[in-house]
Amino acid sequence: MTNTDNDVIDAVQAHGGSIRALSEKKLAELTIDFIQLNKLGVALAFTPREFFFRNYRDPIGTGPYAMSGVFYYPNGAAKVSAYLGSVPFSSGPVGNRSEALAAFGEPHETEEENGDVYWDIWMKDGRQVKVDYNDELAVKTVLVSFPMKD
Repeated sequence: MTNTDNDVIDAVQAHGGSIRALSEKKLAELTIDFIQLNKLGVALAFTPREFFFRNYRDPIGTGPYAMSGVFYYPNGAAKVSAYLGSVPFSSGPVGNRSEALAAFGEPHETEEENGDVYWDIWMKDGRQVKVDYNDELAVKTVLVSFPMKD
C-alpha cells in the first residue's frame, strides 16, 4: 500500500490524518516518516519505495512511499490518545512489559543495559513486533511491521 492509493488516502482522512503530512525531506534523509492518527492512538510508518522493496517486497500500489508498519500507543502519549484495540498477535492488552511477554512470548532480541530494559523484538509470521518501554516498563509504542523478506 502506498501514499497514492485511494484506499489509503481515504482511510487516513477518515481518521483525521493527511497523506500530505509525509515529508519528502524526512523520507529522503531518514528513510521513514509517519502519519499520526492521534485520536486512534496509532501512527502509520512510510518508507521510500526502493527501501521497502529491499526489506519487505515489491509494494502494492504505485506511489513513491510505501506503508511499512503501524505504531500503536496503548498508553497514549502527549497529544495521542491511548489505542484501545487489540494489538496484532495479542489477545489482550499490552500496556506493560509483563503483558507484552505474556502476549508475544520470549523475545527474539532485547535492548537492556544495567538491568534497564529499553525494548524487546519478536518475529511473528515474518513481521517484526517491537515494543518500546519507559523507565517503569510501561509500553510507549508497539510497532508491527509488514512482512519482511527472509
